[in-house]
Amino acid sequence: MDDEFNVEGDAHAVSAQILTSLAQAKLHTSRTEAGIQARAGSDFLFRLLGTPLGSSHLPVGVDVRLISARDYTRVSATAYDRLGWFFNKKLVWGEHVMDRKLTDLLNAVRAAANKSPLPERKATFSP
Repeated sequence: MDDEFNVEGDAHAVSAQILTSLAQAKLHTSRTEAGIQARAGSDFLFRLLGTPLGSSHLPVGVDVRLISARDYTRVSATAYDRLGWFFNKKLVWGEHVMDRKLTDLLNAVRAAANKSPLPERKATFSP
């Protein structure tokens, strides 16, 4: 699930603002060569214990790329599940839960950049 928007300001300042905000939201953040990566949940625990953990433990992530232009920064974010490989990636407890989690990640990036939130979006799941 992807999102793109422009933010006034320098890419370094915008990057620092987004990184700090995602870390405050209790996401595991790191800088990458392309920008920022934030992750939540645990694939291992989710595979071991499954849905009784609740949706807060779904393994998801977001990659944020920042491209500096003359007087603005272009922010591109891609939210994804980290469920790994399955024979059938159909989520028996509802893909809407994953859609909500991925939209929440994109909205966390938007909030850090003082942008309005997105409505819940649909992800494309493929096995």
